[in-house]
Amino acid sequence: MHQNTLCPLILGLHRIGYPPKGAAIRGLFTSPKLLRFELAFLKSLGYRFSTLTEAFLFPQPKTAVITFDDGYRDNLIAAESILSEFQAPATVFVITSDIGKKSVVWEEAGEKLPAAMLSWDELKKLKALGWEIGSHSHQHVHHNRLNEKQQRLLIADSIEAIAKNIGERPKTFAYPYGAYDLTTKRIIRELGIHYAVTTRPPAGALQEINNLDKLELPRIAFGGRHLLHYLRAINKTRAAIKPGNTIFSSFSVGTRAIFPNFGKSPFPARDEIVP
Repeated sequence: MHQNTLCPLILGLHRIGYPPKGAAIRGLFTSPKLLRFELAFLKSLGYRFSTLTEAFLFPQPKTAVITFDDGYRDNLIAAESILSEFQAPATVFVITSDIGKKSVVWEEAGEKLPAAMLSWDELKKLKALGWEIGSHSHQHVHHNRLNEKQQRLLIADSIEAIAKNIGERPKTFAYPYGAYDLTTKRIIRELGIHYAVTTRPPAGALQEINNLDKLELPRIAFGGRHLLHYLRAINKTRAAIKPGNTIFSSFSVGTRAIFPNFGKSPFPARDEIVP
């Protein structure tokens, strides 16, 4: 392992598409154009893409990891083809009690909009395409509100379900709601989890891999579809990496890759900025 290899740039997403009328948490949705833009922007900065486990097993400079929480079906329907354009396998963290359900609602999340989730067969298809299937526990709950026995049961059930249906024990975990405590960390470590992601952004520039707590990995969250969301995605990305490239030159390269009809304009197309 290279001593000076930085932690991969880990991006956290949920749904790919447009929030329907009545959606309470609109920030969970990322438009396909914004996803493609962010991938092109990272590529223009010299980044390659990897699953979470492979990013740590085979560390290389400028590695980005795309992660999806919960296991929504639109990760396959709307995101997979875009990621394949950039040779970007993703890591998807699934709630195993909701696999294959057509209208999942988590009241605890504050969202009443029903959602369709990936099935085991669809997850197998993604794995065959190079994606990694990670655990997001067996139920979408705040683990730091549970006792040790409850936490262990939910995490163990999730790991076993993935092992049984995918054929491989997961090595990665995403804390539901980003909520966990020292007991949660100890349990996932004892159950064979090597890498776990939080909902916290990097504190300054990315750290070297050897200096990281690999069960508390930071992520950059982005979503939306309007001009402001594009700028936020760029600013969050730039804030997490070491200075070197100028934002305007990199932004221009990425923009022209996505919006060729707009010449050298650094902004997305009009239909992306009109509410």
